[in-house]
Amino acid sequence: MEQEQMSIMQKEIFEEPAVIKKLTETYITSDGKINIDLPDRISNIVIVASGSSYNCAAIACPLVMEYADIPCDCEYSSEFVLQKKHFVTQDSLYIFISQSGETSDTLNAIKAIKKEGVKTLCITNTKDSTMWNLCDFKILSDAGEEKSIASTKALCAQIFCSILVILKILSQKEKDVDISCQINTMRRLSAYLERIIMDSDKIKNAAQTVAQYENISILGNKNYYPVAKEGALKMKETCYLNVMAYPFGEFMHGHVAVLNQTSIVIAIIDEENASFAQRNLEKIRKNYNPKIVCITSVQEFKAGDVNIYIKTKRKTKAIFGALLTLQLMACTMAKILNKNPDSPRGLTKVVKD
Repeated sequence: MEQEQMSIMQKEIFEEPAVIKKLTETYITSDGKINIDLPDRISNIVIVASGSSYNCAAIACPLVMEYADIPCDCEYSSEFVLQKKHFVTQDSLYIFISQSGETSDTLNAIKAIKKEGVKTLCITNTKDSTMWNLCDFKILSDAGEEKSIASTKALCAQIFCSILVILKILSQKEKDVDISCQINTMRRLSAYLERIIMDSDKIKNAAQTVAQYENISILGNKNYYPVAKEGALKMKETCYLNVMAYPFGEFMHGHVAVLNQTSIVIAIIDEENASFAQRNLEKIRKNYNPKIVCITSVQEFKAGDVNIYIKTKRKTKAIFGALLTLQLMACTMAKILNKNPDSPRGLTKVVKD
């Protein structure tokens, strides 16, 4: 595709490998250390955000519990400020995520929890923003200016920084722990995303199919459920379609009835949920026979009418691969449907210079 034909959203998606490479060089030292500041002791984490940044929080939360082995929860900023009590200890860390650093609900949440003397950390794309100045610890996600209303590269950067926080906690918690494997995975992430972009014909073909439907269900388990939510958000923002995301198993408890209307299912599959997903997709096909698109890191998984293989054995890479695939799909669908993905009707973007 010629450069002048690209939407701003597509250009920003294509910048993701460079953004990740820059963050890798900034925050991972040559000897494999994580160059960010955190409290020495962390007993639990709460991550607070809105919109796409909340989906970053929801992706990171189970990873914190799985890899760092400490309790973690995530909350919408708007709900956080309405909640009268929050779980706080002297070693709690509250993390706030915002691209602009000026998200009003998130700023109100920071101000509310700081009254309780809690340690705070922000992940933001805007240095010297209000959020940056309010928080005790700070990480610049440094994705560069993002002009498209639908966040893509900024979200990718936020997730990367969130994983760095997890690895830093792990290294602080256990001094002799070996995180070299995880570090190598992060170092290879930029090249991995570049390969997906360079070989995106199957994604474009899938977008041609998905764009024919007004009712779209995206399914994912654990970390991939918020990835599914982010994919649904991108399609809503750019294409104005009725797209819903569900946890795979929960979808089978009543929600599956939406497939009684003409629908398409997009399923995110990895090795952990492949057998579970296979069984449920077989039931879905038998009872409703919708069109099925699978985004999978399992090469032999062929349960979809269209199967998009995002080659990797690493969960963290697969999360980014599935996210990038859904972003490209949404952007392509918008073009097919003659929508402007850069400036959706009725939506605005908070950006601080």
